[in-house]
Amino acid sequence: MNNLDVYLKSRHDFVNQFQLLYTYKQLGKDDEVNSLLDELYNNLKQEQLFLNAPCRKFVQEVFEHKISTSGSKWTFEIECSYDEYYQKNLELSDSVMLDIYQTLKSVIKEQCDDIQLGLRLTVEKEFVILNIFLNEMNLNDEQLKIMFSEYNVEILSEDDNDKEIEFFININELEV
Repeated sequence: MNNLDVYLKSRHDFVNQFQLLYTYKQLGKDDEVNSLLDELYNNLKQEQLFLNAPCRKFVQEVFEHKISTSGSKWTFEIECSYDEYYQKNLELSDSVMLDIYQTLKSVIKEQCDDIQLGLRLTVEKEFVILNIFLNEMNLNDEQLKIMFSEYNVEILSEDDNDKEIEFFININELEV
């Protein structure tokens, strides 16, 4: 995808949201306007935090993939209980998160473009926890456990298709 395609896609997504907001305003649906504004603000704020995260290889891979898909809904969230560990822990875990995402991306590519993917990074003193939320996952829990057997992973499934995959990345193991 070239730069113009990327721009047009992101502009198209923004215009769709703006049109919905404008329609709510025209109809006098103030609650919907306020709710959508809050949602847009929070999503943009979290996406910006994610874009600026110090795990640069991981962030670049995720956004290159995000840009290449159409019709998909992506959400991002970063939580940090210990600000003093944020930079170091995300830098140290960057390659591991990149490997995890590249493995998962191979499965995602086999699925339709219309996915919903959520990424949450939780930075703690000794761990970085990467949660990946996916809808319409064609793999069962056992297949996912085998695929990610080299990682400390837990599969949290709401049902057969919607998955939450939680990876615990021990910073002490990465520093050795």
